[in-house]
Amino acid sequence: MLGLLLGVMDNPLNVKVVPVLTCSVCCFLTIFAIIALPLSFKSLEQGKYALPLSWSTQKIGDEVYTEPGMYMVGLGNMLVAYPSTFQSMYFTSGAAGISEDPEDPPEFPVIRRGPLRARSSDGLEMLVSLSFQWQIKPEAMKPLYDILGGGVIEESLYRDEFVRFARAAIVESCATFTADYFFTNRYNIVNKMFAKMTEAFDRPDIGMKIDITGLQLREVDLPDQFDVEIVKTQEQKQEVMVALAERKEQTIVEEKQLMIAEYKLQQVKQEALAVAARTILLNEAEVSNLLYHQQRQADANAAILSKFWESADPWARLFEMMELHALNVHNDSRVLISL
Repeated sequence: MLGLLLGVMDNPLNVKVVPVLTCSVCCFLTIFAIIALPLSFKSLEQGKYALPLSWSTQKIGDEVYTEPGMYMVGLGNMLVAYPSTFQSMYFTSGAAGISEDPEDPPEFPVIRRGPLRARSSDGLEMLVSLSFQWQIKPEAMKPLYDILGGGVIEESLYRDEFVRFARAAIVESCATFTADYFFTNRYNIVNKMFAKMTEAFDRPDIGMKIDITGLQLREVDLPDQFDVEIVKTQEQKQEVMVALAERKEQTIVEEKQLMIAEYKLQQVKQEALAVAARTILLNEAEVSNLLYHQQRQADANAAILSKFWESADPWARLFEMMELHALNVHNDSRVLISL
């Protein structure tokens, strides 16, 4: 190239247009390629998803980049990035308890707003402080860009819309419960808020899919006068619960004593029944024995009487036989005779 220019300077008549133009075009294309090729690659950092944006048409491509690395997007084109990790949103008055992950990209800082102003179902105004975590699903990125846009914090309109969605869900949830319910059943309130939040960020009809996890109800600030009355009410409820517990304890003691008394009564009853049954058995045995002996005696007397009944004087004959029997069995050493 330098020799060609020197030849032209020595003799302008020797200039050849076509070789010069060809060489100039080649040099231009080479320089352009050296400059344009690096500019056609875009890097995707860890913790990000991205959509390709065409510079010429200003339209988003269909492909979603989910893995970090270098991507060939073309000269002038760019990547519209979204956070791939769980992001936090806080509605609180102070910075206490707000932590930022140092590994998170600086383009996606923690969303922090003031406490939410809401009303209970009985019309009492309150300030609600809470926090929750959210994550964009890859399949929802293109519909999200079509609706709310995306990109760095200066261009990410969707972050402000997410705040609006969350505020509406919390306000609607608070309107479901009475003011005193926030002191006695916070678990149910958190579940209701989480359900409303999930419903607000899960919109299949418009292609929006945002996962909500870990909702924390930090503080519910009610008017001071109501707080005083609530404390008194809780104290009275506590006294009632103590009284009920004492009554239950006394009831258990009395029931135990009643059971012991009933057991003793059954024991005495069983012992009395046993004694009565034993007495009945002894009486029956004695009566049976007496009847048996009397029957034997009557049978013997009848047998004896039957032998003497045909005599002219049966009684005299009976007494005579008794006298003979007594003499036969009499012991001579004795004076008296046994009849």
